[in-house]
Amino acid sequence: MQTSEDWAWWKPVGAASLTWGFWKIYDSELRTPSGQFEPANGDPLALVITYSRDIDADDLLDATVEQWEHLGFSQQQIEAWLPNMEGVWPNVKEGDRLIYVLSQDKGQFFYQPKQGKAEPTGTLNNANLANAFSAIWLSPATAYPSLRLALIGGNSE
Repeated sequence: MQTSEDWAWWKPVGAASLTWGFWKIYDSELRTPSGQFEPANGDPLALVITYSRDIDADDLLDATVEQWEHLGFSQQQIEAWLPNMEGVWPNVKEGDRLIYVLSQDKGQFFYQPKQGKAEPTGTLNNANLANAFSAIWLSPATAYPSLRLALIGGNSE
């Protein structure tokens, strides 16, 4: 598993902002050790999200479920995953960052307050769950294809 400092030194692959109407929700950046997105290689990656507004942890969890439904995961899978996801995020404030590091089919969450250090908040040891979380942004079937394209550096798989 990666430490909270490892991802910070990785090279950016791409960056994108998620907006909803006139409101920016967050800025996101994909980082890898090589600066390339090569999912077939199983290389580690970090998704760094900097929030532009306050969002409750329950709303983050609800949005995760909605995205998994969009990606076609079954209710049975989602219900099995939810206990692992509850409590991994705090309520976020404007300027806070959530970081997700995926390495060797395991996921690690970090929370970094606007004026603080990144600290681990949870781990996903189930390979299907760990990959399903990153799929929200990185799957070709994502609800936000232009955001995905910008994150992966404008390259198609």
